Amino acid sequence: MAILSAQNISLRIGGKYALWDVSLEIDHGEIVGVFGRSDSGKTVLARILSGLDEPTSGTVTFGADSADAAKCVSAALSIPAAAPELTVYENLEMFASLWGVPRKKRGREIAYLLELLSLVEQRSRKVSELSSGARIRLEIARALVADAPLTVIDSLLDSLDPCVREKLWEYFLTLRRNERKSFVIMSSSSRVAELCGRIIALNNGRIAYVGRPDDFRCIAGDDMIVLGDLTNSALRNRIAERLSVVIQEEEGFLSFRIANGDRVVSDLLAEFGSEVGCVYLKRPTLDDALDVLSSGSTSITATLVDGNR
Repeated sequence: MAILSAQNISLRIGGKYALWDVSLEIDHGEIVGVFGRSDSGKTVLARILSGLDEPTSGTVTFGADSADAAKCVSAALSIPAAAPELTVYENLEMFASLWGVPRKKRGREIAYLLELLSLVEQRSRKVSELSSGARIRLEIARALVADAPLTVIDSLLDSLDPCVREKLWEYFLTLRRNERKSFVIMSSSSRVAELCGRIIALNNGRIAYVGRPDDFRCIAGDDMIVLGDLTNSALRNRIAERLSVVIQEEEGFLSFRIANGDRVVSDLLAEFGSEVGCVYLKRPTLDDALDVLSSGSTSITATLVDGNR
């Protein structure tokens, strides 16, 4: 049974739909990325999934007993919810208490999150005195200290220091594995989206794709292989004939597009390795695929795939 199910939700703001006919399910123990550009509808969706806003139409249900969001979902949003007159520690203590986290566990979890999110030195400072980066980290800690079954994070991971983000992601994976916690991560960063086992691409308030990040890349076309420092000019024709590809040449480098580029590179090195000085594989990025969707130059793709990394 899904921990969250949204069916045909839409939200109209000032006569314009910011979200249109969105349906999705989040399973227990799943990390899902909602990937899209600015104004694609990510924040609107985050607020609806968190129970802060009601959709104009459609329904959102939580768990088998149709519990409300207040019992199931914690959220870290782009507008922080921390009390500015309280210290970092006092905020975390307050939110953990409101969620009913036992006192002994509260202290342990707060200490861990302060270390994880590099907030130890700021623990006694008031929120109003924090830098913007520290406020973002506190907002994430505030959502996590609630110990909720589902956590929604709105684009806050995009601006984290890579080292902090890596440690935080390992923590997500631990919670998913050991406690079947679920996460919905809104992001416009391909570096964040590619970590998720499943992504939902939003474009102009609509779902444009659901599936694995690697499959989403295919929307942008095949891989590109670039060859350089060839030992003889006849090699171009031999490779073109061997792979049945059209090869372009520019400034002494050969390039061509082909599917499954990593496997092709291995085959090339095995057969022509002694005649090629360098081989470079460029795979389409998630940003490339999003650009294709945004330009409207391809049909909408929807592929339902399960799984997490």
